[in-house]
Amino acid sequence: MTTPLLKVTGLSKRYFSGYRRFRAQYNEALAPISFELGQGETLAIVGEAGSGKSTLARILVGAERRSSGEILFEGTALESRNVKQRCRLIRMIFQDPNTSLNPRLSIGELLAEPLRFNTKLTAAERAAQVSDTLRKVGLLPEHADFYPHMISEGQKQRVAVARALMLSPKVIIADEALTALDLSVRSQILNLLLHLQKEMGLSYIFVSHNLSLVRHVSDKIMVLHKGKLVEKGPVAEVFENPQHEYTARLIAEQTRQGRKR
Repeated sequence: MTTPLLKVTGLSKRYFSGYRRFRAQYNEALAPISFELGQGETLAIVGEAGSGKSTLARILVGAERRSSGEILFEGTALESRNVKQRCRLIRMIFQDPNTSLNPRLSIGELLAEPLRFNTKLTAAERAAQVSDTLRKVGLLPEHADFYPHMISEGQKQRVAVARALMLSPKVIIADEALTALDLSVRSQILNLLLHLQKEMGLSYIFVSHNLSLVRHVSDKIMVLHKGKLVEKGPVAEVFENPQHEYTARLIAEQTRQGRKR
């Protein structure tokens, strides 16, 4: 039996909310959730605002601690790896490059930063890898000298993709990474991500509320509602025969919106 690239078991998150009658009280942001992700697969995590999907993404990337559960990467507990190793394995593309890219750093500096802190590459080697990665995402090596405000929104998101690639990860989490883009640019970035997946064997986790988008690019889907996993399975099966009323409602709403356009 093949070991999954990523295996999550009983993962949950709760936040301390104070005391009541001298007892600690907690708000459950994410009920225990389990799933697997194989190499080269794309998993979609969908749900409305407050569903827990971004909380799950932050836990997976190491930006937030889980309350319980286990995360295995290629059969090994993820927390047994040090921070540098973890940074290499799972990277994230954020929704808004205008807030995730430091405006005071050049694009070259932004891309070299993960290499500077997580590798022993020389300055010349870092510069060469920056140029190579810029080409991979459809930009020019000369863009290394630009600053974020000097390029278009679509180019900024390409830089965000490049930054996620810098440490040669095996999993990339895209947290609403295409939401703020107009349709033509969104299509370009999506095609870029699919090309990179095929070329590099990447696995993706798409966190999104856009069902029409994830339907066309994902192998599997998980539907979250108020912090609980209400449905999961192969994309085609879930869309054609949803088992939970919340999933059916999301699909129906997306279909209505598509007809209005």
